[in-house]
Amino acid sequence: MSQTGQDIWAEARNLMVDDQLRPSEISNPGLLKAMRALPREDCVQPAQRAAAYADLSLPLAPGRVLAQPLLTARVIQAADPQPGEHALVVGASTGYAAGLLAQLGLVVSALESDEKLAAQGQAFCKANALPVQWVVGPLGAGVPANGPYDLIYFDGCVSAVPDFCMKQLKPDGRLAGLIQNNADIPEIFRATLAGGQHPQFAFTYLSKAHSPLLPGLSPHRQFSL
Repeated sequence: MSQTGQDIWAEARNLMVDDQLRPSEISNPGLLKAMRALPREDCVQPAQRAAAYADLSLPLAPGRVLAQPLLTARVIQAADPQPGEHALVVGASTGYAAGLLAQLGLVVSALESDEKLAAQGQAFCKANALPVQWVVGPLGAGVPANGPYDLIYFDGCVSAVPDFCMKQLKPDGRLAGLIQNNADIPEIFRATLAGGQHPQFAFTYLSKAHSPLLPGLSPHRQFSL
């Protein structure tokens, strides 16, 4: 019996999980299940569908990429998302990371500045019944109307924590994404907001990775050692 197109994509998702993610210490069972289920091929440009499950990042627009599956999985696992939490995805592009967080039971707001990428992301979420609220606007503003958030997830790289995070993150909330300090290679990071009279972010760095800087983000001026 010949395979249908749906069977081929399902096999590609399973191979991605079994060959790329599980051998690389991605162990969150809900995340692995979500990455077996969501059609990543619908989050790339039409000419790139055959490479949707390859171990590489794919260009979506000038300076924007769909991160390689393992990178997305590492950042989400580091973020430790919990069902029922409120999350903001900054630079949500075509919706893959936002969709994974929604699949994990989070209440997700997706912020994207590129109208074409946002339209593709909205279509992806609608087709897969993912309850993601999309906002098209400058990434540097965040989405204050839907905050405060338990998690702010950067679907890309920042040079420092943007200004809006201090106001839009809940006390003891978390940030996750990639950060490029000075001219160094970007690193996957998780940061928690410690409350008190002078709240500050405490950073944990996990591993180096490559991703372009997200556009239009102004930094929160603080040391991140």
